[in-house]
Amino acid sequence: MKAPKRIGILDVARLAGVSATTVSRVLNGQVDSRIRLETQDRVREAASSLGYVVNRLATSLRTHRTGVFGAIVNSLSGHYQPHLTSRLQIVAQRRGVELLVAQAKTEAGEIAGQLRLFQQDFFDGVIMVSDLPGQQALCDHLDLIGKAHVTLGAGLTGPLPAVLTDDRLGIRLLLDHLVELGHRRISFVYRISRSALRDRMSIFQDAIAGSAGLIAGDIISFERGEHDRTLFADLLASSERPTALICGSDGLAIEVVAFLRDLGLQIPADISVVGYDNVPDTAYWAPPLTTVAQPTDALCEASLDLLVELSNLPMDARVAKRPMRFVTPELVIRASSSSPSLRPLSLA
Repeated sequence: MKAPKRIGILDVARLAGVSATTVSRVLNGQVDSRIRLETQDRVREAASSLGYVVNRLATSLRTHRTGVFGAIVNSLSGHYQPHLTSRLQIVAQRRGVELLVAQAKTEAGEIAGQLRLFQQDFFDGVIMVSDLPGQQALCDHLDLIGKAHVTLGAGLTGPLPAVLTDDRLGIRLLLDHLVELGHRRISFVYRISRSALRDRMSIFQDAIAGSAGLIAGDIISFERGEHDRTLFADLLASSERPTALICGSDGLAIEVVAFLRDLGLQIPADISVVGYDNVPDTAYWAPPLTTVAQPTDALCEASLDLLVELSNLPMDARVAKRPMRFVTPELVIRASSSSPSLRPLSLA
């Protein structure tokens, strides 16, 4: 019996109406702005209809590239990071890029061990999602061995190259919204363990200092111990209490809302609370949360584009290039923010 014909790259190129080079670049995750998204979709549809599958081993032997990338995420629990990681995988699939995701271990040394997997020739580069223990040292090591890497969403003080939301604009959007409502005493709630939250805190402090006395702003540490919660309750009971709180993340905001309710306060009747990230369920919280939407798909697309771009550069050029790319956030106004309350607070 005659063996079935093996489908090759030329068959895909003929069906898609493009060159074999274009097919190769699209299916091996080496696309750039010169190949339109419509062309990429047409190539993938043609490959799928013909049953063509990229031979990663053959490609690797020929080009020393596989089109396979790795991602390490700090945590797959919580609110924002699982959402961001999920969208990163979806964007990678949409672009025909193979992306394998691992959750970070708790210690920097353990993460270094995990990275040994991504250092193998099978991977062309690594995306590090948010901040990891010992991350700068890990990035330095990846540079040393010539492996492309991009940090996604770890804050302004995180390692480079990086793709970030423009947090300066995001904090300004929240402050302008609250000031427009009439708030003049606005506090920022953060958690010291997260570098992105520390950066947003610094941005908030700069904005308060630049307000020429228009806004009075405190910094509130909200760790999980009783000490911080007692200090927080004391501040709320004082005559100089804040009328609005900016939380460094939506996940932190939901903890703060629960804490305020335990004290007998109503949101926003007694105090306004706003967050940052716009995780998918914030619209369904009680009350729905005013927040800053990080453009998640745009972040993921920009990080994958940058990683592919860097992986295509010679090692010395890649190490010399340290871009920080920003995407624009958007204010989402919901029911957790309103004009300041004039009634005295009564804490439980």
